[in-house]
Amino acid sequence: MRRRTGIAVAVGLLVTAGGVSTGIASAHENPAGKPAKAVKDGAAARRGGMVFVQSNDPERNSILAFRRAADGKLTAAGEYPTGGRGGAQKDNPFDPLASQESLVFDRRHNVMIAVNAGSNSVTTFQVRDGRLTHPRVVNSGGDFPASIAVSGRTVYVLNAGGTTNVTGFRLTHDGLRPLAGSTRKLGITNDAVPLFTDSPPQVGFSPDGRQLLVTTKSNNTIEVFAAAENGLLSDEPVTTASTGDVPFSFAFDQAGHLLVTEAAKSGVTSYTLGEDGTLDVITPSVESGQQVLCWIARAGEFFYGTNPGSSTISLYTVDDQGKVNIGGKDGVIADAGGPEAVAEVAAAAQAAEADPDAEPAKAPGAGPIDLAATADGTLLYVQNTLAGTIEGFRVGPDGELTLVETEKQALPAFADGSGMEGLVVW
Repeated sequence: MRRRTGIAVAVGLLVTAGGVSTGIASAHENPAGKPAKAVKDGAAARRGGMVFVQSNDPERNSILAFRRAADGKLTAAGEYPTGGRGGAQKDNPFDPLASQESLVFDRRHNVMIAVNAGSNSVTTFQVRDGRLTHPRVVNSGGDFPASIAVSGRTVYVLNAGGTTNVTGFRLTHDGLRPLAGSTRKLGITNDAVPLFTDSPPQVGFSPDGRQLLVTTKSNNTIEVFAAAENGLLSDEPVTTASTGDVPFSFAFDQAGHLLVTEAAKSGVTSYTLGEDGTLDVITPSVESGQQVLCWIARAGEFFYGTNPGSSTISLYTVDDQGKVNIGGKDGVIADAGGPEAVAEVAAAAQAAEADPDAEPAKAPGAGPIDLAATADGTLLYVQNTLAGTIEGFRVGPDGELTLVETEKQALPAFADGSGMEGLVVW
């Protein structure tokens, strides 16, 4: 069985929660209808596409573009400044934004949207033939914007610093227009630049666009607002205590079941989302035995989660009733970062056993965070912030992952709390 590192960066995510120490735009292409099963000769493998990475540079945020060949290989294809600054949450060990969906692509309107956490703004681009044009920048409506949700022409931004909130916008031909009366407070007050354990990590719409969900790490809750056709939300959310501690990211399966990751013990819980905003548990906290599961993404019929504390990737399957099962061996379907990263994690585990009170010089491994798949689920890309790489994997018929690409060109490695975060694939 794989050994846990036991390092401080993993334990650091176990924030105090409940008295315990502890048609929607997406990061991947998400057209309407049922996603295709991942097969060897899928459409993505035949046609190629694009991969976009948010640099999150604290001086000059930009979107780095890569052309994706039919075999999954990447070629640098330009850099597009957002007109804002990237951000870094306090004391983060490998994830400066500590969020999912900080960069999203709305295929219906051919629009890319990025957060500028360091300048409290959001940038939209028009997307044409893999190029980003007509950047438009607007104030995010709060401090430290970290996550974006889109449904139709309604856009909500999660502001994770200060008086935390979600703020709405209308998507127009000239960028985002603030939606009057849309801001809803989340009941959490942080510093303007929040501690990474205290910031809410994701906002997202339900598949039908009628509900807006937000996860909170420090309150250990999942908040569900009703969303009207005019884009405005209910005055108050329906609040559900997370089944496992430190809920982080979430995704929906093709039947509309909600899957939520839990960083404290690297679990995934599935829920039924009711029309009234209530959540009923289907499968509680399926734990991988890995460290600090935070990010999750769907690839065809499979779900994958990244474990930065272990430098590994986990595989999950969901049946028609929403029951979650874990695949792979000992909770792992692939390593992130290759043999060198695996060796770093093993060395950190040995050092922690020898001296549990010693502070590690740095987080070990590749630091896998954001991940995203092609629409047909045949290719999965993982963003390794510590290593400064993007890895591409081919998805096999049983969910197995085969490494086909490791891209380093033009990608920043994590340093002094800052690094890339945000990934779009099509």
